[in-house]
Amino acid sequence: MKSLAQTIMLSGESGRPLPDLTPSLTQAGVRLRRGQVTMIAAAPGNMKTLLALWYVAQHNIPTLFFSADTDASTIVNRVAAMLTGDAVDIVEAGISGSGADYYTEQVTGLQNIRWCFDPSPTLDDIDLETMAFTEMWGCPPEIIVIDSLYNVVAEHLDEYAGMREISRALHHVARSTEAGIILLHHVSENTSNAGECPPRKAILGKVSQLPEVILTLAYDEMARELKVATVKNRSGPADAQARSHVSLFVDAPRMQIQDAMDYQSSIPAPAVQLAPALQQFWDSVV
Repeated sequence: MKSLAQTIMLSGESGRPLPDLTPSLTQAGVRLRRGQVTMIAAAPGNMKTLLALWYVAQHNIPTLFFSADTDASTIVNRVAAMLTGDAVDIVEAGISGSGADYYTEQVTGLQNIRWCFDPSPTLDDIDLETMAFTEMWGCPPEIIVIDSLYNVVAEHLDEYAGMREISRALHHVARSTEAGIILLHHVSENTSNAGECPPRKAILGKVSQLPEVILTLAYDEMARELKVATVKNRSGPADAQARSHVSLFVDAPRMQIQDAMDYQSSIPAPAVQLAPALQQFWDSVV
């Protein structure tokens, strides 16, 4: 039991911001924080894993990444493409041939990130890996990525009750380790329009109560646009119906993401037809 004055004096890292996800999302009031859970939810194929990978690779801060949904070879190829700007198919061919040493050298720089590729981790596995990380580095990870909630095995036999059990446990892990947890999850594909970010009610398993921030994604392959809607945000604005979003721009073959604020200087004139909103933006900056 503490007074608020004691809480201030004895406060640790919980609640302190992590590096920005993107400048546009920070401007929209979205901050990832230590000791809190951020959920990124979308239907399959809408760039959840890419966004999480890109974030941790960009900042290379102490991270424990549970890649249950994606195998080790795919992660290696994607991260190497992200770091070098080479297309994923070129990276894959290189790693299988004469470019293995080169790509190994490129990914070696991400020494602060450790990976777990168990396809069905339990809550005990997450605890053990977190303790092992702490023993190795002398401190807990600053970020723990769970990809995805659906892959974590719960003791409860009912699927949705199991998801809620895991969600509560991860909330405890965030508080006890002061790590920022990024939890990837699925949405119902029948509760949102194609190409639009799903509303909060689309999140499977009724697990939206505990995360402090929930982002939903929608990817338009033709326009290369990744829409990110904030449907829950305890420290800033949000719209549960996902009626507004921030646009990011994706070069999928090279695993690159650009924020709209950086778009003019880093992205060449697109060779494909842009969506009307993006075309208006492009016209305004060229």
